[in-house]
Amino acid sequence: MQFFLDMDGRTEALRMIHKRLRDHFVGFPPRYVILDPVSQLVMSMLGGHTYSHVSKAAHADLVRNYRNWSDVRAAPVRDIEYIIRNVTYAEVKASRLVRALALISDESGHPSLDHLAAMSVEAAHDWLERLPGVGPKTAAAVLNTSYLQKRSLVIDTHHLRILERLQIVRPNTSIAQAYSQVMPLLPSDWSAHIMDVHHMLFKKLGQVICRVHIAHCEDCPLNQLCPYPDKSDEGKATLAMITSH
Repeated sequence: MQFFLDMDGRTEALRMIHKRLRDHFVGFPPRYVILDPVSQLVMSMLGGHTYSHVSKAAHADLVRNYRNWSDVRAAPVRDIEYIIRNVTYAEVKASRLVRALALISDESGHPSLDHLAAMSVEAAHDWLERLPGVGPKTAAAVLNTSYLQKRSLVIDTHHLRILERLQIVRPNTSIAQAYSQVMPLLPSDWSAHIMDVHHMLFKKLGQVICRVHIAHCEDCPLNQLCPYPDKSDEGKATLAMITSH
């Protein structure tokens, strides 16, 4: 995964955007239980193209039905598929999940990702993305939101859409490309926790205001910074002023 350095002012823009979102969504996000890396991997693999409450319920059902992730790894795929049947693409996810747990098992047969703690973020991403069904979003979630607490930014489709509308990245940028472009732009003093909050704020904005088909620009805390959808030259001018310094 190749990173590049871009000092064109977008770092300051992201810092300002973050502050405006924090001021708008007061008290968000709520605190949540920090999982071990393998549990977070399972949660994230279940979550693709699936509502959060559905994937969380499926994760809880796995925990309720099996003593540990070793037992899940050893279970018949059809049994896993039945337990997670409410998630999207349950058959595919069940197969990938069992295979991934087998691949991350250490010599004792117990699935563990604790070895990632000693790796750089780039090396840990590369290692995780070799697992079946794991892309940059899932890898970042494991590294950032589990107890590994590494500086890696989760970018989902909501986050990506807003980055494009703000012209932080170009239209039709993939999540992998956006990750490589945005990571070097994040303020160097941001902790793993702040990066997690940053992503959750973008996701919240994308879910309730900056939606796919209807963007409620009049309610958006980024209205004066955002050039989308060419509603005026004010947003373009403001963002250009920020990024020119």
